Amino acid sequence: MSGKPIAIAVAGAACCALAALPVRAEEGGEPPAEEAAPVFDLGGALRVNFYNKSWEARQKRRSISQNLRLDTAMIDASFVSGRWDGSAQYRFYYYSDGDRLSHFPHHAWVGYRLDERQKLQAGIQKVPFGLLPFASNNFFFSLAFYAGLEDDYDLGFRYSRDMGPWTFDAAWFPMDEGSWSGDSEDSARYSYDIVTDGTRDNDERHQVNLRLARSFALANGVTGEAGASFQYGLVPNGITGRNGHRNAQALHASFDYGPWNLKTEAIRYAFDLENPAGQDDRYVVMGAFDFPYRVAARGAIYVAGLAYAWDTAEETGGLLKSVTFYNDYSYLDKAEDSYSGSQQNVLGAGLDFEGPLYVTLDWALGRNNAYIGPEFTRALASGGTGGGWSSRVNLNVALYF
Repeated sequence: MSGKPIAIAVAGAACCALAALPVRAEEGGEPPAEEAAPVFDLGGALRVNFYNKSWEARQKRRSISQNLRLDTAMIDASFVSGRWDGSAQYRFYYYSDGDRLSHFPHHAWVGYRLDERQKLQAGIQKVPFGLLPFASNNFFFSLAFYAGLEDDYDLGFRYSRDMGPWTFDAAWFPMDEGSWSGDSEDSARYSYDIVTDGTRDNDERHQVNLRLARSFALANGVTGEAGASFQYGLVPNGITGRNGHRNAQALHASFDYGPWNLKTEAIRYAFDLENPAGQDDRYVVMGAFDFPYRVAARGAIYVAGLAYAWDTAEETGGLLKSVTFYNDYSYLDKAEDSYSGSQQNVLGAGLDFEGPLYVTLDWALGRNNAYIGPEFTRALASGGTGGGWSSRVNLNVALYF
């Protein structure tokens, strides 16, 4: 990919800064005192999946060992030194079905606090759009993730300002995070972006993001945050030499009441492409994890998730610290009338154990869903085969060190 050298240079600069300034990062914390001694933190994680897919069970009988897979291996580094901080993570994915290995950075950024309320950040970093840090609770995220609108990471610059109950973010991303090591043409990356694949030669450039949110506390004990997000960027086509455009807007709110949490979000998005004559503009090719697929070029995404956090430390003697039960639902309503809508519902629980262990157990239902159903390439565009519901039971065991 043409922008990969830039991504490598910026990510490399961030990693060099991490190595040179040893400090521990606490995301969202107060800036440390200027005289505080730098401390460097190096860690990582290993995650394993055990799953059962309803559509595979119908096609062939699989052994237990065939359903046990390495999910991710990752290496982390972070620091805080006075007004400076930074974080980097590199991930490895191995797909045993195709005997293929893909690896790429999750993020790599360096930040500088102008004062206690303002911060600048540069590198491969999370895009400030929608509910943060996530619009979901489960292992699969929501359908917004698969359209590049949840937990998205790009290469650029971000300005954040804390204004009492208000928070404001403005960001410019000259390019996406780039494609790294894998078998695909342009999809070896963590988060979903427009990619080049075969005869389609589109890309992401010069994305601008604005996000404004306000925290609140109601008299009945309900607290939370509500806000709005805006995104605009270019979609240059390497064949026609013309720039297409893309935009997205979101309204989002999160509510907390005791151990309960409710997440809500509504997103409208559109990709206006400048493809060569004869190419179908009703869908765009997006890719991540070394696999590309089609996504409807225009649509709306609706997200709702309810969670209950149970503090179990006293009852288990600290072995199991907490259990979070949740149900996350999302719906992709496609503007093209001939396209079938996509749905996802995940009922599950996250178990946080004392020490390095975190376990997620999910029962996911999908309809016209690329990752929860038999049709991968067309599911999020025209739809799947037959449009019926599929299910996947997924157990993810993560060890952090």
